[in-house]
Amino acid sequence: MPNAAEAAERVGEVVRVSVQVSGQAGALGKGDAIHRDERIRSNASGTGAFVLQDGTKLALGPNSSILIDQFIYRGGAKAEKLVIGATKGTFRWISGNSDSSAYQIRTPSGALSVRGTAFDVYIGADGVTAIALLNGSAEFCGRRGCERLTRRCDFLLARPDGSITKPKGVVRDLGINKRAGDVFPFLTGQAGLPRGFKADSTCAGLGDIAPGNGGSGLRKEPTYKPPEPQKPRNPQDNNFQTPG
Repeated sequence: MPNAAEAAERVGEVVRVSVQVSGQAGALGKGDAIHRDERIRSNASGTGAFVLQDGTKLALGPNSSILIDQFIYRGGAKAEKLVIGATKGTFRWISGNSDSSAYQIRTPSGALSVRGTAFDVYIGADGVTAIALLNGSAEFCGRRGCERLTRRCDFLLARPDGSITKPKGVVRDLGINKRAGDVFPFLTGQAGLPRGFKADSTCAGLGDIAPGNGGSGLRKEPTYKPPEPQKPRNPQDNNFQTPG
């Protein structure tokens, strides 16, 4: 009898794995198939990169979990429906050849509709979702309404109570007690990506340290330097005046 992975519908394959990423049949390696209804997980230092049949690219960050929830294949190079369920951690999405209306990403805080796009997503343990746009546009909808990302390197935060922040530029402090490098490890260069998954992800607005230049891609905060102590004036100086 075939095992569950062999019996399931193949929807893509592994491009690269670092340390440990697993699917429903165990550890995944380069060239392995991934399947519809398969949950893919990484350990605390694992990363993975995958290509789906319609050309969509997914990169999974450390300590993350996603589910290939739906994949309805139209034939050729397009999918009629492609739905990803993201439950924790971080991943990068780069749209493939399917119509934009086919794509949807579901998170504990709402759903993201894709408009021909590349973006990074983070889901915290409390369900808080952060999305940073790399190109294209995307709309996130929760119980209280929707917000659209249209400007490169903007991000928004969504919470399970339905609240969504207005988009603004990515900075070191995202307001969720997490470093930007942990929330967006692909964007800040803390997690590597194979060729074709980078999506021109250097954001000019992130400041002095840019990925590819030996840095983290984070905006560099100014370092406080105390004023140097002044030397006592010499009484013999011409402009010196004795107090009093």
